[in-house]
Amino acid sequence: MAFLFNAIIDTLNLREIQMSGRKYTWANHLQNQTSEKLDRILTCTDFESKFPCTTVQTLSRDISDHTPLFINTNNSSLTYQPQFKFELGWLLRDGFCEMVHDIWTSTHAEGSPMERWQTKIRKLRQYLRGWVKHTSRVYKKEKKKSSIR
Repeated sequence: MAFLFNAIIDTLNLREIQMSGRKYTWANHLQNQTSEKLDRILTCTDFESKFPCTTVQTLSRDISDHTPLFINTNNSSLTYQPQFKFELGWLLRDGFCEMVHDIWTSTHAEGSPMERWQTKIRKLRQYLRGWVKHTSRVYKKEKKKSSIR
């Protein structure tokens, strides 16, 4: 059955969201305790693209031998936000790489390596959304001026 389960996971292209807090999700109550990672949260690419900052935390197991898992999408509101798309043309703009470097290195985050990476990438994405709006307005104004002449 484990082979079939793994085959389904591979076929559906599911990925596990790594949990923070504990290494194992189950333990027996014997004196010589056995611990295993039985519980997992699997996700598909559609979910990841809608909720890229999702984290999984383990909670305390008071009444069960299984550890409850808490999934947090880090989304304060579930309103639609257009998907962020990186444009290759941005790499050709003067100062773009330096700007990305400055934002990345100036963003300080706590937590696991994955949580730090998510914080940095979220901050960079937020900055680039504003940067794109500003620069597209500037380019449109310049284009309009040049077409009037």
